[in-house]
Amino acid sequence: MSDMLCDTVCVWALYFKDSAYRKHVLEIRSENKLLLPDICLIEAAYPIFEAKGGEELKKYASFVEALPSARNIEIIPLLLDDLIRALVLVSNHPQFFVEQGNLCLYDAIIATIWERTGATLVTSDKKLIKFGKSRGLSTLKLRKTGLRI
Repeated sequence: MSDMLCDTVCVWALYFKDSAYRKHVLEIRSENKLLLPDICLIEAAYPIFEAKGGEELKKYASFVEALPSARNIEIIPLLLDDLIRALVLVSNHPQFFVEQGNLCLYDAIIATIWERTGATLVTSDKKLIKFGKSRGLSTLKLRKTGLRI
């Protein structure tokens, strides 16, 4: 069993049963431990709210509350050093962490946690994949499977 670091798309896939990525994420989880950065749990709340509204956040809160005791899942806390390193990373590598003038700080934080843990990152994010290649980090590209309902 390997440690697999997840990005926010993985959280989305675990939460929404109709996610196009859900089957692949569940396959990965069946054979590996998923490392979920706590900041991904925060970031996922935004599209959940946009997609389903405020009432859905109550359901999401129950989902998040159950995660620490879920099989093959570990929540990875953000360290102050992760944030500091992410800010420097953005400054040094804007090609990966600035998009059309917008700061992609969540991605930079995931990248620093990725470097800290050394785990394989499970993602569909092309810029994170390119960043990983530039640093010799391992990735597993998420794939869409089945039809969305």
